[in-house]
Amino acid sequence: MKRALASLCAVFALGACQTMQTPTPPLTRAQSELSNVQVVTSPGGITAWLVSETFVPSIAMQVSWQGGSAAEPVGKDGLGWVLGYMMNEGAGDMDTTAYGARMQDLNMEFACGVWVDWTTCGLSTLKATADDSFEMMRLAFNKLRMDDEPFERAKRELAVGLKESESNPKSVSGRAMNDALIPGHPYARYATAETVSSIRKQDVIALKSRLMTRDRLMVVVVGDITAEELKPKLDLVFGTLPTGQPPMVLPDAVAKSAQAHPIIKQLPQPQTLILFSGPGVRRDDPDFFAAYTLNYILGGGGFSSRLVDDVRERRGLTYGIATGLSIQPHYWRWTGSTSTMNDKAEEVIRLIRENIARLGKDGPTEAELVDAKAYLTGAFPLSFDSNAKTASNLLGFWQDGQGADYVQHRNEYFEAVTLDDLKRVASQYMKPEDFTFVMVGQPVTD
Repeated sequence: MKRALASLCAVFALGACQTMQTPTPPLTRAQSELSNVQVVTSPGGITAWLVSETFVPSIAMQVSWQGGSAAEPVGKDGLGWVLGYMMNEGAGDMDTTAYGARMQDLNMEFACGVWVDWTTCGLSTLKATADDSFEMMRLAFNKLRMDDEPFERAKRELAVGLKESESNPKSVSGRAMNDALIPGHPYARYATAETVSSIRKQDVIALKSRLMTRDRLMVVVVGDITAEELKPKLDLVFGTLPTGQPPMVLPDAVAKSAQAHPIIKQLPQPQTLILFSGPGVRRDDPDFFAAYTLNYILGGGGFSSRLVDDVRERRGLTYGIATGLSIQPHYWRWTGSTSTMNDKAEEVIRLIRENIARLGKDGPTEAELVDAKAYLTGAFPLSFDSNAKTASNLLGFWQDGQGADYVQHRNEYFEAVTLDDLKRVASQYMKPEDFTFVMVGQPVTD
């Protein structure tokens, strides 16, 4: 069955803050609807965030549980991926073919994914077929099948993907970075052919029971459905999920000191991928919004950022370069990446270090602060131009620990950032000696 995971945005709740550059727009329908996120509780005690709007006769639902692949037993890495794969491969009296055909008949999409920290499922359906679509979802959660053919297919596809990742620069660089900074932590674990071959059906069922529990459930619904219509659906779909499973408790990942020289991973290709990572900011840190604004100025603002202006526009050394704040619950980093010609890799790293150092020493300008605020606040409504994107972004806010009224106040937090805040945060975090660099390719080095 087709893997329909594109609508799931569980990992980076931060992405809800990332928008396209545009002048401040007038109030949009999406923004006005979001001014009233309802907190709905079903008769059975299941809570959901609801944005009810009838403009388009469709419904999007995003569901999440804290806990993910980090909960996999040692030696069973890849188990969560198989669980996500199996969630739409048959349920009740419908095998893979019948379940897929029924989804097509209903014009519904339903898929799940198990990431490191979160387990997430997404549903999109038409209003006219919503009742049947919710029933399909209920069957997946309560009467999931583990037929031999899709189960073995899942393992084969994962094994093939792992083999391909060995020559994927992004996979190689990410693994090298984790091995260098947080070796041994669950965040640094990865599946192998051996761990995948050891996965059994009972392992998948056990992980599902541990992750998909009623007590850690988060549900966001956006679309043509009222609170009274939604309440019984919540009990129908989720009412019989297990409870009382202890949450997975992970230690914070404490990064090792940055390496003085770039880590080089040889991979035959015409360009070198550069990944860099330094200390970052927790999502609940009072300086988060200042750090996010500063990141826009450094490399998060597309063509408005310093790194793009220097490395791409002025020198033509790369097609693109970007930075971001990675805010996993137990690991928070300032990260960035770019690609360049093999013989220019060292020069690009030197320029990145110089830009980080300059920003840390002098801080940004008032003009850069004004531009960043206009971008981050003015384009925010464009993150909510569909039911699916709205549901995904709201779920991200919830995962970040924000309240249902966060959308109403989010821009205020950016407007409150001052130039002194940016300079203080820059002096603390913009230290090139604290950044580790990984090069993947065939870089020419001295």
